[in-house]
Amino acid sequence: MANILDYLDWRGDITFEKDPFHPVDALILAQFSYLPCDGIVPKQFSESVTLADVAAEFDPAHVDEKQISFCYLQDQELLRKLGESARFQDIRLTGYVSRTSNEDALQFSAVTCLLPDGRSFLSFRGTDGSIVGWKEDFNFSYKSETPGQHYAVQYMNAYASQTENGLLLGGHSKGGNFAVYAAVFCKQKYRGRIQQIYDFDGPGFRDEVAESEEYAAAIPKIHSIIPQSSLVGQLLTSNTEHKIVASKAAGVAQHLAYSWEVLRHDFVYAEELSKFGMFINRTMTGWLADMDDESRQKLTDAIFDIIQASDQETFQEMQQHKLRSARAILKAMRALEPSQQALLKQAIAKLASISREVLFPEKSAEKKQIPAKSAGENHG
Repeated sequence: MANILDYLDWRGDITFEKDPFHPVDALILAQFSYLPCDGIVPKQFSESVTLADVAAEFDPAHVDEKQISFCYLQDQELLRKLGESARFQDIRLTGYVSRTSNEDALQFSAVTCLLPDGRSFLSFRGTDGSIVGWKEDFNFSYKSETPGQHYAVQYMNAYASQTENGLLLGGHSKGGNFAVYAAVFCKQKYRGRIQQIYDFDGPGFRDEVAESEEYAAAIPKIHSIIPQSSLVGQLLTSNTEHKIVASKAAGVAQHLAYSWEVLRHDFVYAEELSKFGMFINRTMTGWLADMDDESRQKLTDAIFDIIQASDQETFQEMQQHKLRSARAILKAMRALEPSQQALLKQAIAKLASISREVLFPEKSAEKKQIPAKSAGENHG
């Protein structure tokens, strides 16, 4: 089946004047944000370059390996097609920012796309291949606001203060979370200019965010799209209705945007989650619900203490140095404090228990109905 690259082959010659902005266009600009554009797209909102300019200047040979995302090869093809596309090539790009901090568990990047119709699309990058980027995803479960979410709000306010444009926000994965969070908690005077918010398989929020008045006011503008076997997009609370897109990938690989099926100018939608998607929904929801914030934080710290012991900054580097990374990780696991080891074992056991209950509800129900024998009963 076709994907966003095929969409550019089919409809790349159709301008936005002839066919207005669609959710597929939003996913394309969200995916574009994964490309490292340091030194190509201006940081200042007062300056801009076209997508065609970026495609001509981008040189993969000069990209730091630490900045390469999971779909880097496809992202390069996406950029080439965008630069040749009458629909996208004249879109101007501005306000590129990219920040990473191991100390603060921060991975944040965004770019603003100036559309031909006068509106602006603020595109927030999702989780890249960095270990710190994934840790921030885990931090969503126990932090009211992560550093990345804070910067997303700052970015939104900074751009909106310099323009009167109508605003669209969007992102894939963690970028979808950032887009929603920025729209919800930016300054009140800018919220009315926000027209649409595109959340492509982004994780949800803690209850105090998802149940806030500010979030409720933004819900009518949120377009949440998840694949049939969504994992990331079903984490935590969203309180929005999801549209389910068909994917040609299997399992968690459906998270990758290039696996999402497209027909003409829209996605191919499915009626419901796959069995795996339903399993993930019930399992992860039950698992997280059974842990308080302190346990979530301790579990996250323990997991990433182990991973970061590999002395690598990205999962790609860990893959390249498998043996060395594995030795370091095993050593770090043995060095965990007894309380951390106990928490890890408890979390894994609980996850296994909930998985069994989801997979075999009849057996779980029967087990719960068996009365416990009293001390006086004959056990022989």
